Amino acid sequence: MTDKVFFMPFDPRHPGFVFAQFEYGSTKGGMDKNQVQIDHELAKGHRAITVWWRPGKKNPFIAGMSDGQIYIRGHGMPGYKSIEGGRGGERVDYDVVVDRLLESGLRKTFAGKIKCYNCHSAEFGDTLGSADPELVGTPFAQLVADELYARGVRNCTVFGYWGAIDSFVKDGSEGRHKYVRVKQLVDGKVQQVERGRASEARYQFFGRPRPKKPGFFKRLFA
Repeated sequence: MTDKVFFMPFDPRHPGFVFAQFEYGSTKGGMDKNQVQIDHELAKGHRAITVWWRPGKKNPFIAGMSDGQIYIRGHGMPGYKSIEGGRGGERVDYDVVVDRLLESGLRKTFAGKIKCYNCHSAEFGDTLGSADPELVGTPFAQLVADELYARGVRNCTVFGYWGAIDSFVKDGSEGRHKYVRVKQLVDGKVQQVERGRASEARYQFFGRPRPKKPGFFKRLFA
């Protein structure tokens, strides 16, 4: 069993796939964010691996997991139904993320943790006056939890995060960890300032059954 999987739910056929590869992998001298975190996990004695979604193919690591942790990677914003695969990359809706997890082999009996490790994934968004179809108001992690519940994946726990979170471990006030960052005016300049560890900004979400549409006769005699 793999302890931690960093799941990349982005389509290799999409023209923006290169942005995800550059940011989370090593393509063309990329930032390799996932590998930085994997090295940190290995140093602590944890097993970790990156899994990139491949159309129509199961991944043996995900398919073999009965528990453990799956981190959904990608950029997020408050109340958005999608995450972004690298800046300028593919935007993937919550239901497609779940589609791709299941296609990768996620068991319906999976009893581990699924972490929407995306900035603002635990936050509601203000839809007032917005014409952006991606902004639905509901936290991304809640949408994922509801979709998993609807697909019969009901034994796992789902988490989202408040604020802008580090993509990988960095040195900070409490040592080498992932931190939450907020924008603050410092010496006349707007900077990202540390506001505690990412684990302290993690919230659990519970899947809810979708309301059933009324049947034909109920609508007829309503």
